[in-house]
Amino acid sequence: GPSGTLLKTLPPSGPIRDALRRIGILNSKGREHFLGCVVVPLFHPEDGLVGFYGRRIDPNSKVRHLFLPGPKRAVFGYQALEAAKSVYVTEGPLDALSLWLVGLRPVTCVFGVSGGLTEELEKFLRASSVTELRLCFDDDNSGRQGLKKVLDQVGDRFKVSQVLLPAGSDPNDILVREGPDMLRTFAQCLKVLRTASLGEVLDSNEGVGLPLTETGETDFRLTFQDPDVVYQVTPQPPFNPSRLKVTIRAQRSHPDAERPNLPPARYLDRCDLVSSRSRTEVLRGISQQLSLDMETAKQHLSHILDTSEHFCAAHGKSDSASGGEEPPELSDEEKAEAISFLEAPDLVCRLQADMEGLGYVGEEKGKLLAYLVGLSRKLENPLSAIIRSQSGAGKSGLATLVASLVPPEDVIHYSRVSAHALAYAGKDAYKRKLLLMEERVGGEAADYYIRILQSSHKIRQAVVIKDPVTGQMKTQEFEVEGPIAYIETTTDSFLNQENASRCFEIYLDETEEQTRRIHDRQRLSREAVRLQRVRKEAICARHHNAQRMLEEVPVVVPYVRHLTFPTRWLRTRRDNERFLCLIEASAFLHQFQRERGSCRGPDGSEVIYVEANLEDYRLAYELAKDVLRDTLHELSLSAREVLGTAGSFESGAFTRRDLRDALGWSQKRIHEAVHELVDMEYIVAVSGSNGKAYQYTIVTGGGERASPVSHLLHPDKLAAKLANQA
Repeated sequence: GPSGTLLKTLPPSGPIRDALRRIGILNSKGREHFLGCVVVPLFHPEDGLVGFYGRRIDPNSKVRHLFLPGPKRAVFGYQALEAAKSVYVTEGPLDALSLWLVGLRPVTCVFGVSGGLTEELEKFLRASSVTELRLCFDDDNSGRQGLKKVLDQVGDRFKVSQVLLPAGSDPNDILVREGPDMLRTFAQCLKVLRTASLGEVLDSNEGVGLPLTETGETDFRLTFQDPDVVYQVTPQPPFNPSRLKVTIRAQRSHPDAERPNLPPARYLDRCDLVSSRSRTEVLRGISQQLSLDMETAKQHLSHILDTSEHFCAAHGKSDSASGGEEPPELSDEEKAEAISFLEAPDLVCRLQADMEGLGYVGEEKGKLLAYLVGLSRKLENPLSAIIRSQSGAGKSGLATLVASLVPPEDVIHYSRVSAHALAYAGKDAYKRKLLLMEERVGGEAADYYIRILQSSHKIRQAVVIKDPVTGQMKTQEFEVEGPIAYIETTTDSFLNQENASRCFEIYLDETEEQTRRIHDRQRLSREAVRLQRVRKEAICARHHNAQRMLEEVPVVVPYVRHLTFPTRWLRTRRDNERFLCLIEASAFLHQFQRERGSCRGPDGSEVIYVEANLEDYRLAYELAKDVLRDTLHELSLSAREVLGTAGSFESGAFTRRDLRDALGWSQKRIHEAVHELVDMEYIVAVSGSNGKAYQYTIVTGGGERASPVSHLLHPDKLAAKLANQA
């Protein structure tokens, strides 16, 4: 390695040093071969570790690239190549790692371009599903010779493209000097050097007798007369330009003349027509199993490919679309039923009953708050929430429940989002949508863009691309509009405040009573009585139609000047805005029961708005007070529970085992809570050491303090103020 510490860890002599000398790790003089190098291990798909690559750190070194003696048998990055369609090929491992670091994967390398593809790499690629090689070689004499060598090696097996790099630069240089965005930009500037032979054949349909084409809702049929073959092709959704998976069923109309006693020949396979390797296998299968000459089989496959593309274009969704399906047209009966539901005086109770009807018991405030977060997507400033609990408490169930009650065209449910996925979506892909992230860890890479959509309601970025017409580099802007409502779940005890300050933190009930309610519900779902209940589909449809009937109308809070909110914490600048939005969400939900007003807009036109009343404030207060108390308190919820339990011990002193027995928590959770209480000086260790149990006691004055939301105006006080004003 670079520090030269390997020799210090080895015995002065013996079999270990002898083995390292034979391998080449130590040279003939007993010194480190890779001294002063960044070292990369090299692996073979079958034989495992087969070598090392070393890159000199000193830029003035005469020899900058080092390998172990012997042939270069490694296949760099082979794990990601097996299912890949296209692959970047660089000169060396550091260039490959540079592309991998900025998200351009899969990637491999040739360990120097003088010999083109290594024997092992060429063998591996030919056996894989790779259809395109993107050669990212230096723009110098050796790089150009390497391009020619690779073209000679692969023939017409692959489509070959050249990455157009600036003269005198390699990927690692660009990453270090210009940064990841510039490297990504250059790596996407491709010049096609050669196309695969089958792709060229499929572009030509000269001399082909047109088949009879019959198109159904899910498949199509092609009937050829000479020779007589019928193909039934079923494209597999989703339909997009990057995949064209189909199931092909084929049959000769008449038995083979040479084998009249046998049934007509058949062919069945599932393939991806975008894949050159897959098309080659289909071509071979059609020719052999249907007894067709190769030229006829190519013509048939060409028609299958063309018709499949037209079918998918007609049935698929454009990438430039808004990102959601169109809402259905509601019948008069459905509209009347939805309005009747929204006009119900006990609307909130009916919401909670429907959620319980879908199987989610308890959590009355938490699930109603989450519902309003989802509904707030239609407001000017939508809400966000983080559902927090231990694993298995039901956080994913609550998030899924809310998503099921939102119309499908207005909800986007992700399990994972890559770093730049949101930034390159369609312009309106997320506009006024509920974005649901199944687990916090799945959205960490896109944290920045999520926060931008939450706060600024728009992602706008400028990137450098190559103009396909002029060949010049230019700046292009990409824009993704919000706003979005956002819900994610997490088991993390501590959150990044950049994320937490933008969200309501909904803590789930982890008590034994809630567990008992869940068990009772699970048992009830196995009884015959469940068959008498309203079907889940009917409940979801009712909420979908009700939310579609809600008009996107502004909400005014006429008593807003009477409201007060805690001011001690800086984050309450956002919390106060979020609380006001919650009042608006309640009034928006009850818009068919609230008074409406009007005023003149800037252009003189009449603007209709909904007025929030006292009941909207009362609902927001009841839903938010516990959430805000938990959020603004300096201790986490777990630490506060431990502190409360510790105060109940008569002896005053207690151990972690005492807390474990009293709360029934895991050792890890107790440890985290106790550590937090010690750090915050609520408790102190009075005895204990290694091998002896630690005993703790509560610090004098370290008990429960005044509620952080004591300055939040109570609804009764607001009612009194409004009464006095009247």
